[in-house]
Amino acid sequence: MTPSTELHSPIPRRRAADQEKLTVALLNLDTFGERLTYLFDHASTYYVLRGDPLVDPDVIDRLTAEGDPALLTFTARPPLVAQWVRDRTGLPLAEQAIRNFRAGIRQNSRPAITKALAQFWRIHPDLLDPTVPASDFAPSDDEVARKTHELVTELGFVGFNARDIASSIGDVSDAGREQLLQLVEGIARARRAARDDPAS
Repeated sequence: MTPSTELHSPIPRRRAADQEKLTVALLNLDTFGERLTYLFDHASTYYVLRGDPLVDPDVIDRLTAEGDPALLTFTARPPLVAQWVRDRTGLPLAEQAIRNFRAGIRQNSRPAITKALAQFWRIHPDLLDPTVPASDFAPSDDEVARKTHELVTELGFVGFNARDIASSIGDVSDAGREQLLQLVEGIARARRAARDDPAS
């Protein structure tokens, strides 16, 4: 099977506060199985509009408030997740394996599977590794890094946290760090404007 790296998760993007809340909840659980179970139980709602997944939280909120009958709500179950991971990675993964991971009967030993599961739920892959210390996910004291992280979370980027950003830009000059923040702010503004424009 040929992997499809262009396959995007149907799970909606989260606002920074919601992403932080999910991160804290996962860090309070001690095993891979418990964290996976939490994701299935609390972070698996997705939406489909005219046959396509809808991932923009603001649009979802607006259509839900309007009661748009074209907006359909679903819950991701093990068959869907297993199929998505197979399509994303090209690796064999049975639905029963996902159920066994959740129950703690079987441990996932393949990093590519862990990464794909994290991509499906739009979280940092280390959140599925209970051996990673919670301090790695503590909020950064760096205001520019924190704001940058909030914006890239809004844009839907996954696979890193605020401390990753602080570490990555730590040696960059203040002017360079501000330029990065301004660039991300500009992209976020353009996306919001396009989303709010009825003609778009």
